[in-house]
Amino acid sequence: MSSRTKTSRLYRLWSLAVLAAAITAMVWFATGHRTELRQIFETLRDGLPITTQAEAAGQSAWLDSGPTTIDPQELASLDIEEQDRSDDDYERDEFGSSWLDVDENSCDTRNDILARDLVDVTYEDGADCEIADGTLHDPYTGTTIEGNLSEDVEIDHIVSLGDAWYSGAEQWSDEKRERFANDPSNLVAVDGPANTSKSDDSISEWYPHWDAPGDTVECRYAAAYVHVLAEYDLSVTRDDYTLLKQLEANCKELA
Repeated sequence: MSSRTKTSRLYRLWSLAVLAAAITAMVWFATGHRTELRQIFETLRDGLPITTQAEAAGQSAWLDSGPTTIDPQELASLDIEEQDRSDDDYERDEFGSSWLDVDENSCDTRNDILARDLVDVTYEDGADCEIADGTLHDPYTGTTIEGNLSEDVEIDHIVSLGDAWYSGAEQWSDEKRERFANDPSNLVAVDGPANTSKSDDSISEWYPHWDAPGDTVECRYAAAYVHVLAEYDLSVTRDDYTLLKQLEANCKELA
């Protein structure tokens, strides 16, 4: 598991500093040093690191929206199978060619996920659904992203479509594959390059190369990954299962 970030440690140190200032305030107010106290407080506030201020404003909505421990019953229900990917017969279009409006709210799934995972969103002129801009506290990298959503932010399938194909989805109907590709429980808005790097890897293929920003997001991802596999009765490789068992134990200790 990765260590806690430097930013988090800085935040705790500055929180202690602000607490000390507050205690000092009570003493100084009693003696009438209001002007001096205000100057000290403003110096502390302005000295906060920019990344810490972003953390204080919020973090990934997806990170806060679900469990950070693997459900042991869901993990135990997974079949362990060898997966032959040598044929390379997976095609993205097998899961549909566009985003759907699965919840019938007149907005497609991509815009639903952007609205869920981003803050300070703005919409295209005259549009109720089409999001033009916003701020993402990216769970995969720990960075804060603002800008052109078509270039900087992508929607990742937690269990990738290629991974699902070789884990059992090849046998599904077209309708079920489309439903899977649009299932919000399997989707998260993330940094575009991080999504490209993950590609169609299974968790054991991607995880060793993932420089996660902290333990919590690793555990949140693992819990979501297992839940989706169990929900759709998808299999895992031996390597996937071994890693997930390890994460199950590690994440339980952190809970």
